[in-house]
Amino acid sequence: MGTERFLFYFVSICAASVIKGVAGFGDALISTPLLSLALPNSVITPGLAPMSLLLNAGIVWKNRRHFSARVVLPIAAFVLLGIIPGTLLLKFGSPQWLKLLLGLLIIGLGIEMLTRKPGTGRGVNAYVRAAVSFCSGVMAGLFGINMLFLAYMERVAVNREEFRANACFVFFLENSSRLCLLVAGGMFGRESLLLFLVAMPASLIGMKLGGLLDRRLSDGVSRRLIIWVFILGGVSTTLYALGQLI
Repeated sequence: MGTERFLFYFVSICAASVIKGVAGFGDALISTPLLSLALPNSVITPGLAPMSLLLNAGIVWKNRRHFSARVVLPIAAFVLLGIIPGTLLLKFGSPQWLKLLLGLLIIGLGIEMLTRKPGTGRGVNAYVRAAVSFCSGVMAGLFGINMLFLAYMERVAVNREEFRANACFVFFLENSSRLCLLVAGGMFGRESLLLFLVAMPASLIGMKLGGLLDRRLSDGVSRRLIIWVFILGGVSTTLYALGQLI
């Protein structure tokens, strides 16, 4: 790994981790597209997976006083259930038109979140929660995009600390299951391990910077930032799917 590549990987992961430190998610929206300019996904996914697991565990621990098992466990259960059929569906391919619809749905949900007044969306029933969480898991299994449940999480979270604690707990469980599959499949080659070694300091520095920035943001600004990162995920997914279809 040359100096130029090292700096490119380092800056990309550091920038992505700043977003993670502020919003609690969204790091993959930055790091994966940038790193894919130089590395295949077969290197990026296992290279970043261990660090993602550690970052999510750290955020959950930091915000543990705001963790709500009553809120998060049903969501996590249905997300993990959805990952199973989503992964099995990979045998039949990953249809880009479905990914396009997913991107448009995420954008639509983000706009609804942006225009809804805070505190007016906490009456969503258990059936909607189960359906959204299960579909989020299916999409995670098919495309590696586990974002739909965040729309529900944003509705019921009292503050940003609760949002991060609960959302990152779901990510932690997903990361754990995916990491086990990567290890079992022997996906950790030399390049992935080198990327992980770069990701460790870059992620920690980025998270620290994100944390410093977060302290200067009010709850209202933080909420809007979370929603805009969510919408960015939909835009990124939509553009990628369109690029594959055209």
